[in-house]
Amino acid sequence: MLTLEHETFSQRQANLADRISDRCELETAIGRLPAKQRQAVRLLKLDDLPLKEAAAETGQSVGALKAATHRGLRNLRTMLSNRSEDR
Repeated sequence: MLTLEHETFSQRQANLADRISDRCELETAIGRLPAKQRQAVRLLKLDDLPLKEAAAETGQSVGALKAATHRGLRNLRTMLSNRSEDR
């Protein structure tokens, strides 16, 4: 019978370096977004602010924030998929 001792990576932190690297790549990619997209992604996706609160904070309409978030996420997906193909 195999137990945890037989696993190559039985510790949770075994892949910690990958997580840190992924987080750094994400932060770099977010930093490369246009300002409105970056702000929308940070407020709505990372800070999990409700749409109406984010709109009030930024002075943008709810529709403009939704559009900026959609564009930002699409751009992040493109940037990050391009980086993973380069590896």
